[in-house]
Amino acid sequence: MKKFSLQNVYIVFLCIQIVLLVIGGFVIHENKWKLREGNPCDEIEPKEYEILSDGTQSYTFVGESGNMAYCLLFYTNHQEVEVYTDGNLVYERRKVNTIFGHTSGSVWNMVDISADTKEIVVRLKAVYESGENNQHIFYKGRGVSILQGMVRDSVFAMGVSVLLVVIGVCMVIFWLFLCRKKDVARELLYMGLSAVLIGIWAFTEEKPVMVLLENRVYASYLTYVLLMLIGVTFMLFVKHYIAREGRYFHKFLAMFAIGGMTLMMILQWLNIADFKETVWIVHIVLVGDLLYFLLGILRKMRSGRTRKHLGLNTAGLLVLVLAVGVELYAYYSRIANMQIFGMFGLLAYIMILGLETASDAAEKIAEIQKAEIYKELAQKDMLTKCYNRNAYSEDITKLLSRGIDFQENDKQENCSQKIEKGKQANVYIVMFDLNNLKKCNDTLGHMEGDRYLTDSADLIKKIFEGYGKVYRIGGDEFCVIMKNSSEEEIEGLIRMLMREESVYNESSEMVCMQIAAGYARYDPRLDADLDKTRSRADMLMYENKKWLKNSEQKMQKAH
Repeated sequence: MKKFSLQNVYIVFLCIQIVLLVIGGFVIHENKWKLREGNPCDEIEPKEYEILSDGTQSYTFVGESGNMAYCLLFYTNHQEVEVYTDGNLVYERRKVNTIFGHTSGSVWNMVDISADTKEIVVRLKAVYESGENNQHIFYKGRGVSILQGMVRDSVFAMGVSVLLVVIGVCMVIFWLFLCRKKDVARELLYMGLSAVLIGIWAFTEEKPVMVLLENRVYASYLTYVLLMLIGVTFMLFVKHYIAREGRYFHKFLAMFAIGGMTLMMILQWLNIADFKETVWIVHIVLVGDLLYFLLGILRKMRSGRTRKHLGLNTAGLLVLVLAVGVELYAYYSRIANMQIFGMFGLLAYIMILGLETASDAAEKIAEIQKAEIYKELAQKDMLTKCYNRNAYSEDITKLLSRGIDFQENDKQENCSQKIEKGKQANVYIVMFDLNNLKKCNDTLGHMEGDRYLTDSADLIKKIFEGYGKVYRIGGDEFCVIMKNSSEEEIEGLIRMLMREESVYNESSEMVCMQIAAGYARYDPRLDADLDKTRSRADMLMYENKKWLKNSEQKMQKAH
């Protein structure tokens, strides 16, 4: 089983929400309206305002007879809406009863008002107690002009949101293609995901999107899901960014976040409390993330193990605290049009810490690549590109540590048991030796001798590399360790090698290539270790070597 971790819970939660969001897009239906052309947008005051006995807010407006038709525009936050013109119900928005919400959503209501209307009555009833005293501003104007004005006022904030998404996607792509295989800078992945989620969340909260995205219950569910994902994603970023610092606080915060998300979903689905009423849990997680971040940075500073760019870390943290503080203050104080300040702070934070994290990731990748090059130099023969004797010795040691050497570990077992284990081990050593290398060096020079070595090694790798590593363990000696193979398979591979050798010799003008081969299977009755197996394979290889030389001499005499 995989280790239980916050990452696994996050993936499960994300998958559940994706399924629900896809389903919700088809099953939730809301009011729709048309945008009509009319007068420019102006704020209007009600003639009368009263609160009815059931808590409903009633606004009465005087119609303007003789004027052209227009749109009435006003914003409601989780409130049921009824609009009457001259006593007739012309527009309504009711709360729904689904697992995606039991509300009417946050809506910019646009209601067509005919030219001969004398009286307009708007009645608003809060779905939640917290919205009973909400104040509302009403506008009238042409629908298209209103929408254009909203786009004009929000274009900057929407641009910042899109920029956050683009930056986040670039971070995720950078990690997937450059960092993932090296298993470094996982914090960059979660920072990128956080930026994408924040950008989408902010974009959906802008006025034009709220008007155009008519299914407000679905939109409300999406907004709160994004907030939950932001809290957990940012926590994962902080965890990997500050490494082991504050890990106990992280465990507590992770349990609270997981438990909080689970509780919020259960209360939502059972119609006990909607996300709107339990969103304070997400806010606690976000504040906890910031405290976790601050704790990790302080511990690094005290221990003297801070990152290179401490100034950038501190600046990014301060900007982030300010941005989140502005957002929370505006939310609980019900102050509109402050989101842009928080978005600027978040963008600055992403750019400050994102660039620093990407820079660190690039340095780590460069270091890993250097280490891999050094490791390859230590384990590869530079001439033939085969593994060298050091690599062979390391791999033999690894095989022994995994139980191939049954003599030491199973002294109490009888011979038949050891034989059965030897069958299970099923390890073969295949040895190769090049005939005529000295002759090639003496007659054609060492350059051609090196070419003979490399061409022979290429043929051996071509046939055997898919079955095991090819090692150059001596001047002209090569070796392959094959696991889970059989004599029939090895014999077939050797015949393939001989055919490739013949094709090569037909087109080559150098000394005739001859590769002698021999193999042996590890047998616990005969071999104390795999070196003994190699010795037996070596003996068979030399027999083949002699046979090849004798065959060559006979052919020369015959000619």
